Amino acid sequence: MTTLLLSLAIVVSWGSWIPVAQAVPGAKQSTRTFSVTAGNLVFATIALFVGGSAGQVGLGWKEFWLPLAGGMVWALGSFCAFRATERIGLARAAGTWTPLNIIVAFVFGALLFSELKGFSAGKYAALGGCLVLVLSGVFLIIGSQGSSENGPATADGDRRAAPGPALGPAGGASATAIATVVAAPADTTTTTSAATATADAQPRAHRIGLIYALGAGLLWGGYFIPAQWAHVPSQLGNFPLAIGMFVAAAVLAAREGGLVVLTPRPLGVLLGSGLLFGIGSVALLGLVSRVGTGVGFTIAQLSLLVNAGVGIWVFKVPAPGSKAAKTAIAGILLAGVGGTVIGAMR
Repeated sequence: MTTLLLSLAIVVSWGSWIPVAQAVPGAKQSTRTFSVTAGNLVFATIALFVGGSAGQVGLGWKEFWLPLAGGMVWALGSFCAFRATERIGLARAAGTWTPLNIIVAFVFGALLFSELKGFSAGKYAALGGCLVLVLSGVFLIIGSQGSSENGPATADGDRRAAPGPALGPAGGASATAIATVVAAPADTTTTTSAATATADAQPRAHRIGLIYALGAGLLWGGYFIPAQWAHVPSQLGNFPLAIGMFVAAAVLAAREGGLVVLTPRPLGVLLGSGLLFGIGSVALLGLVSRVGTGVGFTIAQLSLLVNAGVGIWVFKVPAPGSKAAKTAIAGILLAGVGGTVIGAMR
């Protein structure tokens, strides 16, 4: 029962914090991330005291500095995700990093914690089949976001509506690329040259975006490993993890043009989003200690199902009843079945 409750807490909280954060209009993505990490740090501090672990906080490298470094890795993953989305669009970027998150988590679990040791051939076959279901469902969900029914085309060829929730793993709100249309002069030679330059720049931008998306997949797939390796209570390991996220997010926000002071209402929404993320973080650390890294993180990625559901029925992206919406719902069912069976295997 505890495992089920932790799984539900992760899926619901991590599935809702991104849409909540994206509901604040006009804020830079770096400002959103900084405010979210601030809310997450507040929750981590509260959880530390409520859990009675405040007196156990030390500055040892294993229980403090390693999780803190993991938090900084999460922030770097968010940076990569933002850049990937700007260059190749949300559908392509998320389609690269989300499956990679799951694979990286399973590799870390097998190599560092021997989580697949003792599995029979039948269990390996069942695990492989369920992973195929989860990844197929994820690809369907993400593929539906690139449908022509979703909105106007952007400069990178994707079609995304604005506003709408960003789809990202456990971790960071995705930036929205804005296409700027410049009126062409009457000179056809100039127009042709500009078109040629744009065509030449697109493959390079796509390669750079793909590299960023791969970086997000690798970083987000293992940022929580140091906190798990410390073998401390989840609320204790989550505290330095939250500090690392906050510090790195502050540095990235300063790099993007300084920390922006928000009015109370949007600030409150973003802090609330951070509290939701914090709930998921503590629940994840508790879950992986019970079912293992690979299984726990795969279950956490099912938060994408909530994101997709909010996108369809709240933000109407894609429109309910459309082909894209039906594709997303099919993906939700596939990934849900696969993730449920994986969770029941341990």
